[in-house]
Amino acid sequence: MVRSSSLSRCWAACMAACVAVVLTGCGNGRPAVAPTTGKVLMNGEPLTGVVGFVRVEPADSRAATGEISETDGTFTLTSFELGDGCVPGTHPVAVIVNTTVDGELVSLIPDHYADATTSGLTVTVGSDPSNVTIELTGELKAAAQGPTAAELEGDDPGF
Repeated sequence: MVRSSSLSRCWAACMAACVAVVLTGCGNGRPAVAPTTGKVLMNGEPLTGVVGFVRVEPADSRAATGEISETDGTFTLTSFELGDGCVPGTHPVAVIVNTTVDGELVSLIPDHYADATTSGLTVTVGSDPSNVTIELTGELKAAAQGPTAAELEGDDPGF
């Protein structure tokens, strides 16, 4: 009987350990993120009419990026899954707004903003949904315009 009782306790302990593993799960190994949206301002006004991206760079986690809306300067950050947000904390930020002119990539905002180590910009993301504002100053260069419809028509019958 002593032997059976020890075996029963051992079996019960093993079962309890298995149940604990199943209930806690293995996790996805990702840090917690908080939904994060925001707006980019240029000289106090929403940055509009250009294509750009915000890149938030936490020190110990994956960067979060978001496309800047051409219509109102807003963005939603993504770290792992579309729109999931950013790791909470205060992080350096880069803002990238480029266009191509004669085959060369040209920044439409002051160059230092394109690198989080030189931009001087930070955002603070809380553990709850956050809405952040990124304020840029300086000259917004005019985006190079492509050919007009009239220029594309030309005299070539192949158009």
